[in-house]
Amino acid sequence: MKENTRQRLIDATFDEVYSIGYQGAALNDILAKAGVHKGSMYHFFANKKEMALAAICEKIDERFDLRYQSIVNGKGGYLENFFAVIRESEGRDFKRGCPIANIVQEMSNVDEDFNATMKEIYAHFRMGFKTIFDKAVEAGELKACDTAKLALFTASTLEGALLSAKASGNPQDYFDSVEMLIEYIRGFESEKRLS
Repeated sequence: MKENTRQRLIDATFDEVYSIGYQGAALNDILAKAGVHKGSMYHFFANKKEMALAAICEKIDERFDLRYQSIVNGKGGYLENFFAVIRESEGRDFKRGCPIANIVQEMSNVDEDFNATMKEIYAHFRMGFKTIFDKAVEAGELKACDTAKLALFTASTLEGALLSAKASGNPQDYFDSVEMLIEYIRGFESEKRLS
């Protein structure tokens, strides 16, 4: 039961922070959404900030792992599996945008704990892409290249694509950007893969 209460707090906190930002998220609204009293919250977290940081870390890791970890753990087809995942619309929220970008933009210059946490999350995000590209190089799908820079470019493009879709209200902006990104990455495909 305790784990269920904690999970409800994590889910409600993440949803509120993702929807209206950390500064706009009221503790009473989070508790009401979770169906939890303040005393129960203090059993798990010292305050709203600690709860928000935990929710952000856990939920973003969960989202990333759901999307990309199976590619890393696969036995090949790294590029095509990656392309399939970034082309998916399921689980993407084009109205709210990217939770990483939203929180970075709101809190990085305001609070050092948020700044440090988001830097760590973003580094994990980029490292996940680098790992996929490294696996693709090892499997002969990609030519040897600077996979760290390719991961940076990929992360930046996907973040920008989500921001464009959010700003325009048109999800097609995301998909068009993804197709251009895929075309760019295909430029690194190995001769073996192309033959």
